Amino acid sequence: MFAYSPDKFASLYASPLGQRLWAFLTLPESVARLETASELSKPAVEGIEEQLLAEFREDVLADRVKQMVGHMVRQILEQRDWVLDQSDVKVQSVPFSKAARYRRPDWITFHAFRNTSDPRDVVITDRRQNAPLPTDARWTYYATFASPLKAAVAFGVRDIRQLRQHVLSHGYQRLRIERMLRRA
Repeated sequence: MFAYSPDKFASLYASPLGQRLWAFLTLPESVARLETASELSKPAVEGIEEQLLAEFREDVLADRVKQMVGHMVRQILEQRDWVLDQSDVKVQSVPFSKAARYRRPDWITFHAFRNTSDPRDVVITDRRQNAPLPTDARWTYYATFASPLKAAVAFGVRDIRQLRQHVLSHGYQRLRIERMLRRA
């Protein structure tokens, strides 16, 4: 069971709309969608946009209502051991234009760069700006990831802690991403 502290949203939360929103957001399927979006390094509300609009229609378009939804989502995810990763992330949808992204507390954000002459040559670092990249190639920004699952699948990183240690001590980790063979 989730607890909500409405703070500055007390009067809106006390309304029938506020009560319905809280009931909707705490449904197991809503929580699962919030967590799935977060697992994918997306703002949490991206996971519930369609369902929110279907259930509440234009009632959810008011700025104050959207702000309370974000406030509620944050408290729900924090009670599920997620932490705020970044606020004001641009979202290109309705009803949200900006939203918060969450991550697990043990995740570290990594940034990957590709060698411009060999896209299988990848460098992973903990900085996007002024990253200490090898000087023997030209690098272009490729991707950001934090989840151990993305690290394993996309970059072949089996031990995220070892990657973190290597990046902290050397500034980066250089990897060769081999081509996956397709089944015929």
